[in-house]
Amino acid sequence: MAQNTVNHGEGLRLPETSSRCVTDGAIHNFELNNWALLEGLGVGQFVTSSNFNAGGYDWNIKFYPDGDRKDIAGYASVFLSCLNPQAKNRIRAKYTLTMQDDQGKIYASSQGKGIIFSPETPSWGYPKFVEKSKLESSPHLYLTIRWVLFVIKEPPAECNRNPIVVPMAELPGHLERILENGTCVDVTFLVGGSEFKAHSHILAARSPVFEAQLFGTMRNKNTQHIVVDDMEPAIFEMLLHFIYTDSLSPCNEEDYDVATMQHLLVAADRYGLDRLKVMCEDKLCNSIGVKTVTSTLALANQHYCERLKDACVNFMSKPGVTGAVLLSEGFQSLIARCTPLVFEKDKKDKEVPAKRKLDKIG
Repeated sequence: MAQNTVNHGEGLRLPETSSRCVTDGAIHNFELNNWALLEGLGVGQFVTSSNFNAGGYDWNIKFYPDGDRKDIAGYASVFLSCLNPQAKNRIRAKYTLTMQDDQGKIYASSQGKGIIFSPETPSWGYPKFVEKSKLESSPHLYLTIRWVLFVIKEPPAECNRNPIVVPMAELPGHLERILENGTCVDVTFLVGGSEFKAHSHILAARSPVFEAQLFGTMRNKNTQHIVVDDMEPAIFEMLLHFIYTDSLSPCNEEDYDVATMQHLLVAADRYGLDRLKVMCEDKLCNSIGVKTVTSTLALANQHYCERLKDACVNFMSKPGVTGAVLLSEGFQSLIARCTPLVFEKDKKDKEVPAKRKLDKIG
């Protein structure tokens, strides 16, 4: 009996295609400096955030302090608008929305899933987002509307054939491996009772200070064992990790606390690692609080971090923040460390700073 066979294409090179559905996101914080100045703006009147990008589209937030229409008196409204919806695409998104004050108190929150933005519906939001009575209890309230947005990006209509996927850079991983394995190390650092072995040529290539210390004008007689003063072992370990991988150590965000990033910034400045210094500055800009702004501002001033200094000044200028900072433990500690100014009377019986006395004050 004859048997039917099916050719499944064995031996043939079949075309291979692929497509991908990806999700892109963004977080935008819309800051409202003083609720008292916004209240009474009028029904249907709004203030608008700066434009931000997510999923290849531009967005902004519109906040109506007195509501977007008359029939919802007593509520403030908020809407998210897509500024460039395309007629051929419907933009699918989901988001998390919160309104909180500078102390972290949440006044309203909401989530949206499966939201569709289109030319016919370019905006979505909440007419009754928050009761005005909750905000009126604190007339000088400093508020932030935080919108976490995720956009589902559809794959292109025509799929890619035989896509070439370029691997990620492998050099940082290779260098990290030789640091961990101790392969061909030729220098040892003694830091707070701990030893760290490394490669002198890699250190010299990455840091001008290490270059001078190991091969140049700062070279010690014993370059195989170098003592590092005024630094914690954990900070030096993070410093080495950056030198070999050009990235921060893989830690949780909680591990990058303010004190750690302050010490790491000092270490980066000490060894001329400008990129690491900027990375620390960026994290500190996003971690400014009442308890830490004083020490962060002093650090920024000492190490010439202008962007960080401006961020501290802007934070302290917020309504109600300056008084809290002056009462904070960090500010009181700074005042206690300051040298007192001593005055003496001159010949005309006027008080002037006593320079000689100041020189003697330790």
